[in-house]
Amino acid sequence: MAESVSVADPLLLSQYLCTRLCHDLAGPIGAVAAGVELTAGDPTQVDAETLGLIGNSSAAASRKLKFLRAAMGVPAGHHGAIGELPGLVEGFLQATAGRSGPAALDWPDSTAVARAATHMGPSAVPIFLNLCLLLLEAQPMCRSLTLKIDDESRTVILIAEGDPSRASAWRPDVGEILNGTPVAPTAKSIQIHLLRALAMQAGGRVVIESNASTLQAAFSSP
Repeated sequence: MAESVSVADPLLLSQYLCTRLCHDLAGPIGAVAAGVELTAGDPTQVDAETLGLIGNSSAAASRKLKFLRAAMGVPAGHHGAIGELPGLVEGFLQATAGRSGPAALDWPDSTAVARAATHMGPSAVPIFLNLCLLLLEAQPMCRSLTLKIDDESRTVILIAEGDPSRASAWRPDVGEILNGTPVAPTAKSIQIHLLRALAMQAGGRVVIESNASTLQAAFSSP
């Protein structure tokens, strides 16, 4: 059994996050490199298909980078970043879309999101984005991603609808980590550790649920 290691160790946290980021960006960057190799160093050999591959892969890498930088990097200016949230999520959905296309995004008006973010503090943007990332990784066949704001209970709820013909379920370690159970971090699970730390910093917690083809993650604060 792997020895439990505290992600409170700044060096360990940064190493795992760097590994995670490199993994997430390797695909589109590798595709760009593959497209360039197809030209054999001769620009005259670039046909429309190869040019499309390079352009699409470059755009995907840029969108993923913007999303991951906002989700895992140092929080940017509060108000401007809140307004950029829908665009960041839409860009990430496009960058990670499968053959069926990107999931539909249902996002409330910016006023409602801004009210919720006020209670969440400086960690608001990373929490929103990491909730999205948590759901999209658990629901690879995601068809729609919906954000709901409950002002009365100060709760942010994200719902991922998957393929109705396939049951959705969380990995056991997701709930364990979010509940504070000592679990050794990995490059795959470090994002969940980060989300829990962000939620605690904001004075709240993340609760997950599953129902048939639907997964839900909610952040609530006192």
